[in-house]
Amino acid sequence: MKLLKRSWTKSHQRDLIFFIFFGITLQILSCASHKVEIQSMVASEEVMLFSPIEYQGIRVGMYADLHSYMDIAKELGISTKIVDHRFINRRDSFFEKDGQRRFKVLIFSGGESYRWFNQVTGEGITCEGVRNILGFIKSGGSIIGMCAASSSLFASTKEFLNPDLEEARRGEWGKTHRLSGRFKEFCGVSVFKGTVRGPQESNRPYPTILFLPIKMNPENEIVREANLPPIIYQYVVGSGSLIPDKSQLLDVVGWFPNGTAAIGIVPYGKGRIILSNPHPNVTGKRAEQIRKGMGWEEHARRWGWTDEMVRQGRKKMEENADPDGPEPDWALAKAMLSYAYRKASQ
Repeated sequence: MKLLKRSWTKSHQRDLIFFIFFGITLQILSCASHKVEIQSMVASEEVMLFSPIEYQGIRVGMYADLHSYMDIAKELGISTKIVDHRFINRRDSFFEKDGQRRFKVLIFSGGESYRWFNQVTGEGITCEGVRNILGFIKSGGSIIGMCAASSSLFASTKEFLNPDLEEARRGEWGKTHRLSGRFKEFCGVSVFKGTVRGPQESNRPYPTILFLPIKMNPENEIVREANLPPIIYQYVVGSGSLIPDKSQLLDVVGWFPNGTAAIGIVPYGKGRIILSNPHPNVTGKRAEQIRKGMGWEEHARRWGWTDEMVRQGRKKMEENADPDGPEPDWALAKAMLSYAYRKASQ
């Protein structure tokens, strides 16, 4: 199948303009109270949140994921810092001279993760940066990866059950793509031996946003310690199913309605990778402002949606308000960060 185009075209330029507009929108909606600094220098904070360099000009990533996790970390008394590829690409960002880790948790948001690499943008994560990330996990660090975008960094394979940008703009809605995971595609390595497959059937075409009932695994440590309810309705966009190979260990935190894993923990060396395809951290007013704001409509039109598709999509989304409210979602997201931090502190 045809892969996503890599060359820098006028279409990419238009996309970048949209990203800046959308980022400003989400900054206003989601993080007006935060003063965010993106730095590449070695830092003493305990949780690092990755944001691509292309958003540095507006002082913030476009992602509600990052800013909601800043709020969660603050509730837990954990310090945070937003970093870009320059931080990721330096080994001394991750390790002291004696090999000790400098921080505990690294968080990746949703987005279009193929754009995060220097092979695409000319300035982004390099293969040395990928090695730093994997070395960090192997030494006992924790990762939280939100959405299919971040899950697909670590997976062997990504199946995008949607046309790519150009196909969507031509109305070729039957197209799908089977791609290598991002680390594998660019650097020949993967950690999660398996496939990330999405969006869910209910959320096609991308970027439909719904609250789906995610069944919690009562045997999972995160679920047990947070005393979570059996089912939590969670914010889902391009969320992929985690489909492990037979040899791949996956500690499932929760399942999509079709029975496939929605959230899972992948062990790697002494560390852990929490892959969360739903966004339990995006909830309440933050979720509703994104779902009902102009930013979503602009994003949908960028993906080829017609006026009628936008109208029907909005209607579908409006009929799908969060049935159980923000509290259980937030409790789950908070429990994920608490677990990631605690395990990396051992």
